[in-house]
Amino acid sequence: MQKNYQSMNKVLFFILLCVSFLAYGQRQSSYWEIGIVGGVSNYVGDINNMFKSGEDNSKEWNQFESSFNFYNAHFVGGLMARYNFNPRWVLKTSILFSKLSGDDKHFNNTRNLDFHSALQELSLITEFNFMDYRTGSHQHRFTPYIFGGLALFHFNPKTEIIDPITQEQTTVTLHDLNTEGQGLVDGRKNYKRLSLAIPFGVGVKFSLSSYTCIGLEWGFRKTFTDYLDDISTTYIDRNELISYAGEQAAFAADRTNELDGYTGIYHQAGEMRGNSTTKDWYNFLTISLTTKIFNQNTKCLRQGKK
Repeated sequence: MQKNYQSMNKVLFFILLCVSFLAYGQRQSSYWEIGIVGGVSNYVGDINNMFKSGEDNSKEWNQFESSFNFYNAHFVGGLMARYNFNPRWVLKTSILFSKLSGDDKHFNNTRNLDFHSALQELSLITEFNFMDYRTGSHQHRFTPYIFGGLALFHFNPKTEIIDPITQEQTTVTLHDLNTEGQGLVDGRKNYKRLSLAIPFGVGVKFSLSSYTCIGLEWGFRKTFTDYLDDISTTYIDRNELISYAGEQAAFAADRTNELDGYTGIYHQAGEMRGNSTTKDWYNFLTISLTTKIFNQNTKCLRQGKK
């Protein structure tokens, strides 16, 4: 109950922050744009080409470099609102929906873990245009830009396993299984599925008409969780995990034994399961289409088009 209360406080604080910024922007109004966003997402975490079972090469991992590999992209879509204070500074809020996934089979890794997760993100971002820009202007109709801000996102990693009782394939929610002994091992608390991220990146925007803007954006999300994929630290004793969380948890935590030639082989307690020294990332490559909404400064905007 306390965890849910704290999570709700974070959500309310973030919403109030968005409202406060936008309310301030309205008093200093120039013009609004609203529109749709579409593109692809990708996940960057402990399932990657650097991990090797039985080896601790965590110092070699670089999550930012891995962000450029869209090996397992998924569709992202959503809505956005952009407030243009002036030709250089912009405040944007958006709500985006996507999916993240990863699979050790893509990297021939005998750890044999995989996951998939729905993703919902609410963000508040500041854009800086390198050149003067106004949608509808003939003189200032194109600019590259950079951006940064804050995002609140929700994730829920799942996977499919063969149920040890029914012997049928079933989808399990990994968070609920405590696969790394969360709550059993000292210092390991179960992770929260509502978390913060720092979005940043680059983009370009172009005015198509008097009211319409099209934009292309590549955004990175540095998160504060290492459990987008439910993988972070080390294996725990299989028998202890069965006693604590049940057989489903043990089957989901260690899946090397499912591979041909590895039947009956399980990892020892303390062996490396993930890299706890780095946090997970996710990224969006998107195209947006927005329309301008005139307000009390319509006259000034029209003069700016000349």
